[in-house]
Amino acid sequence: MIVFTGCDTFSFYLCFSLPFIPIEDSTKNDIKNIVKSYNDPLSQRNIIRKDTNGKIGVYAWVNKINNKVYVGSGDPLYLRLSDYYQNWYIISRSNLYIVRALSKYTMANFSLHILEYTHSNNLIACEQKWIDLLNPEYNTNPYAGNTKGYKHTTESLEMMRQKALGRKHSEVVKKSMSVNRMGENNSFFGKKHSPETLQKLKEFAANRNYSPVPGLEVEITDIETKVTTVYDSVRKAATALNSDIKTLLRREKSQNEKGVNTPYRNKYFITIKRD
Repeated sequence: MIVFTGCDTFSFYLCFSLPFIPIEDSTKNDIKNIVKSYNDPLSQRNIIRKDTNGKIGVYAWVNKINNKVYVGSGDPLYLRLSDYYQNWYIISRSNLYIVRALSKYTMANFSLHILEYTHSNNLIACEQKWIDLLNPEYNTNPYAGNTKGYKHTTESLEMMRQKALGRKHSEVVKKSMSVNRMGENNSFFGKKHSPETLQKLKEFAANRNYSPVPGLEVEITDIETKVTTVYDSVRKAATALNSDIKTLLRREKSQNEKGVNTPYRNKYFITIKRD
């Protein structure tokens, strides 16, 4: 008779899967040294925050009912994990397999496992290692963080680009965005420009010499759909992402300093063409 002590469903799953996975011994050792597991992530959120805050790493959600697995990563880790506790994320990301599963079975029927801590430059490779090892059913994309190794044809790229150029928010989305910026939610709520400021703004506008400058081309790739959309300026790209120019430029600077292009909102890869 075999007795498993301190071995939850995920560890049990790994124990029996291990002999059938053609991997190096070093990777097998990685499995045995999973950082930490949370069998009740819904009530353990504060503990998870304390354990993962400020760290970078790879995690796994495991469905306790059917043992299906999802592998993901975060940089920073808790910022990524916290998305799963937000109603807006569950609603807006209902196209993701893991999000639909969490919504269907509820988080109470999932366990969360921190597989490995790493650093920014090694995050994608680390996540890919675990995806290759566990072959997670909830991961619809076999590539970690991006679509390396896959390329659209020139014709497909042009067709997707043309289709994206005419894309607009629906009236429902526009109304929702408007409501979210009304009243106290507006950053300028309760404020007024002074007469002096208004006068300076008028003078500046009257004397402004506008010289059109070609914008920087921006490529945005949706990780889930593998669709790449090209925008002819940072402003247009920011508008499409419901973001702002400063945010995209700050991300570009950070990426250049780190030497790695991390996903924006864990969904998009953004490349600003400066050649």
